[in-house]
Amino acid sequence: MRGSGCAAETEMGGTMDPVTFTAGCGVATSAVRLGYVWLSAWSHRRRVELEIHRAELERATLMETISSLPPGSEVTEVLRDGRRVTIKLPPSKAA
Repeated sequence: MRGSGCAAETEMGGTMDPVTFTAGCGVATSAVRLGYVWLSAWSHRRRVELEIHRAELERATLMETISSLPPGSEVTEVLRDGRRVTIKLPPSKAA
């Protein structure tokens, strides 16, 4: 390569047109942004899917536990914010 002082020299030894170089940088920047947005959306979607799956497993476990309780039992759960939720099963039969 010739030492012309230009940062954008081609393999052939000449300098790249500034407009072409700027357009190429713009395309590369757009591609990187698109990749970042896609990856962010994909990871968010995956996180939501995992949360849904975890909630379904918790629900199945809770339903199994409730069905094994005797009639008239009470189930109390403490939520993350400190509230307590109590469910009383009917006296005739379990759920």
